[in-house]
Amino acid sequence: MASIICFGDSITRGESDAVYGGWADRIKTRLIKQFLETAKDRVSVFNMGISGETTDGLMQRFQSEFVTRLADDKQNTVLFGYGANDLANQDGRFLVTIESYIDNLSHCIEFALEKGASVVLINITPIAAHLDGIPNINKRIRNDETIRRYNQALLNLSVKYSVELIDVYTPFNANKETYLTADGLHPNSAGHELLYQVISSSLLS
Repeated sequence: MASIICFGDSITRGESDAVYGGWADRIKTRLIKQFLETAKDRVSVFNMGISGETTDGLMQRFQSEFVTRLADDKQNTVLFGYGANDLANQDGRFLVTIESYIDNLSHCIEFALEKGASVVLINITPIAAHLDGIPNINKRIRNDETIRRYNQALLNLSVKYSVELIDVYTPFNANKETYLTADGLHPNSAGHELLYQVISSSLLS
């Protein structure tokens, strides 16, 4: 048995996808169906997404929650999908500065690699044009320039640790208004289908 452990925020949790519950649960459904049809290659998929979480929150829970879900045969993959909350600017400051963001993820990547897991980073999806630089209902500001900065940090981490980075920003950004809910931040069902297609084609190939 293998394990795929998905850590992230509300986008990983999939709470805006009324059809299948998000990209991570779509992967879970696919692998359950595959096992039932073939009785081979059983894979446990754990959706560890928490709405509103930043990498500061990840640091508080990662080691204990990660270790308890490792497969005995050591075929483990851990995905990190963070940044949409970290980079939000509220009252003139980022919820998590880019320096702390890098440091938090570095600690988690290093711990996962020490445990023999494969690590996959997922970069940050874009926001709707009407929300770029505009406070939302929570008075948090996000803009494309900052998203690109944090995505560059993820690319740098992938190179530093020789781990995979899945680029969801680029295909999502090509037609982003189609893939977002009315809040301009969260993917809708079509957006999660796109995320599923991009992530699964890389993860399960």
